[in-house]
Amino acid sequence: MNILGYQIGKAELLSMTVFTVGCTVDHVTTYYGVSIPTVKEINPVVLLLIGSGLWNLVEIILIAAGNGSGLVISGSKSKIMITCSITALLTAGLIRLSAGFHNMMIIFNTLRMLELSSSVI
Repeated sequence: MNILGYQIGKAELLSMTVFTVGCTVDHVTTYYGVSIPTVKEINPVVLLLIGSGLWNLVEIILIAAGNGSGLVISGSKSKIMITCSITALLTAGLIRLSAGFHNMMIIFNTLRMLELSSSVI
């Protein structure tokens, strides 16, 4: 597949997709989670970015940088660099996807507990 003049394989495209989806799911679930009064963010970097109003921008830059590096490296003739790039993007994407699913579980459990506590009153 040819993207922006770079020849990119299916594995590279898959790794960039997993990375983007993982980052997006983690970001959206964190964004929603912190809007619930009883849910608190504990990552100091995220708290700093949210407090300074830069969190969304930094996330967009992070996704663009990850995919941009994957795109540039996919044009390399070095199989080792391509393999490392694919592995790094897949790993980061899967970690962020896992964090997003963890956030979802916290959100669902919190909402369920809030619903139960409001029905008792």
